[in-house]
Amino acid sequence: MTLKNPILAFLLLFLSACIGPPPQSAAAVPAVHHLQPADLKAAWWRDNRWRYHDDPEADAAYSRLLDRQSPWPEWHQVQVVTLPAGLRFEIALAPGQPPDRPGAFGTFDRIPDADFVRYKLAVKTAWKPTVDRVVTFEIVDPLPADTGQVGPQIDSDAGLYLPGGASQFEMKVPAAERIAHLKVVAVRPIR
Repeated sequence: MTLKNPILAFLLLFLSACIGPPPQSAAAVPAVHHLQPADLKAAWWRDNRWRYHDDPEADAAYSRLLDRQSPWPEWHQVQVVTLPAGLRFEIALAPGQPPDRPGAFGTFDRIPDADFVRYKLAVKTAWKPTVDRVVTFEIVDPLPADTGQVGPQIDSDAGLYLPGGASQFEMKVPAAERIAHLKVVAVRPIR
């Protein structure tokens, strides 16, 4: 087939060059690779070095990440907001963890599987060795919470780099009072 209109031919050529593989979905996670300490640092470095002025500053940030046990990224600024009644969110549960005893952290993202929990929510194996269910909650009484993005983690025990990046919030009420602000909407298994 020959196109006689050069503008149309150029436009079709340009558009065909723009077509590539579909973008990776937010739920896509890397294949599981157990890494050595140097490889863990290299994986973190690939994703995060750009945030720092120079290599020594990035090295220091990596060292701080290994020392601290926070699910928040280093640059997170605490800002407690009030989540309104009617808002829904999800929490992944470990085997034996009852739905009426939620942890402090939830996500506004849909949790499709255990890999999402491990990599996008950056849940270290020390925090939850396995997850088997997801609970969808609805807030019934306004809930104070710190909101933001999940920070990267190094799971040294499992030899995993967990990039994070999903949404998260931390309920700012004592554990015994959390369920009074919530109602269970659904519980579903995940693998």
